[in-house]
Amino acid sequence: MESHKDRTESMHLILRVMQLFGLWPWSLREGEQWTISGFVKRNYRFLLHLPITFTFIGLMWLEAFISSNLEQAGQVLYMSITEMALVVKILSIWHHRSEAWQLMQELKHGPDYQLRGKEELDFWRREQRYFKWFFYIYILISLGVVYSACAGVLFLKEYELPFAYYVPFEWRNEKGYWFAYGYDMAGMTLTCISNITLDTLGCYFLFHISLLYRLLGLRLRALNNIKDEACFGRELRCIFRLHQSMRRLTVICQKIVSPYILSQIILSALIICFSGYRLQHVGIRDNPGQFVAMLQFLSVMILQIYLPCYYGNEITVHAHQLTNEVYHTNWLQCGVPIRKLLNAYMEHLKRPVTIRAGNFFAVGLPIFVKTINNAYSFFALLLNVSK
Repeated sequence: MESHKDRTESMHLILRVMQLFGLWPWSLREGEQWTISGFVKRNYRFLLHLPITFTFIGLMWLEAFISSNLEQAGQVLYMSITEMALVVKILSIWHHRSEAWQLMQELKHGPDYQLRGKEELDFWRREQRYFKWFFYIYILISLGVVYSACAGVLFLKEYELPFAYYVPFEWRNEKGYWFAYGYDMAGMTLTCISNITLDTLGCYFLFHISLLYRLLGLRLRALNNIKDEACFGRELRCIFRLHQSMRRLTVICQKIVSPYILSQIILSALIICFSGYRLQHVGIRDNPGQFVAMLQFLSVMILQIYLPCYYGNEITVHAHQLTNEVYHTNWLQCGVPIRKLLNAYMEHLKRPVTIRAGNFFAVGLPIFVKTINNAYSFFALLLNVSK
């Protein structure tokens, strides 16, 4: 009934896009790296990101450093800080590319996580479909930020770039402007797609593991329908083995997503702060395209912090709910050995399951609220300093 594609259905197109943009390995199978095509696929990421992504981000920071005042620096800092978080994400996924690829393969093909019956399959497909379409909309909104800003500056009387960066030639003329504008648009398109697809990948790993904990809860609940004690014991031991595998996957997932979530949360307060400051200085009448783009950008940035916090929180919540599922099984009808097993399992469940960002804090909704509070505090301080 189940095909392996059903398990990771929502990521098929995203992973293909990430391969095209040098963010996901084409293959890590033995022997392929010694072929010409394997060499090209392995080094394609450097050919794409060194001249565009990293150079473009460096020029953004150079523009911020040579700015003459805070207002001019604020026009570029909100985006350059965002791009710094992207640098951490790219370097992190390149460093953990083998672990990430192997984790995705295990989630897709691992026999321990095979779905049973129509109820589990329908549940899994429904949740995967919701995740897929939600992130497709998120990606389109994020790209809309870039292209609304790029379109908005074309209606201005003076030459202006959609996203400020240091241009090493005179660009405020008809010929030079289109070179600077084209590189700006290409750089922002590449960095935007890289950013949102890496966000999607990190959130998907968290989402998939939270689904496995929910699946474990469904199987514990299904123990109520088993009357034979021997069958009950066999199924319970299968659940124990599955839970142990899920604990291992949670540790691997944390290792992969922890650097990017840590950088995102640390820098997000500054990004939101400078975005709000920039929004104050962009008039809706003078430059409606830039104003709408900034408003979209601020919304996307808040969502970008919220999503990993939400999915990290889902893992903690659904892992904690397993205790209730065990308690509601027919344990009163079981013999003493099974009761002892259930009691030992409930003791094991007392260990909290959390995703930690760099071993500093647990990823969840409380850290999201704290980040927003910090952003507001920085914003108020920046307004006072700029007066």
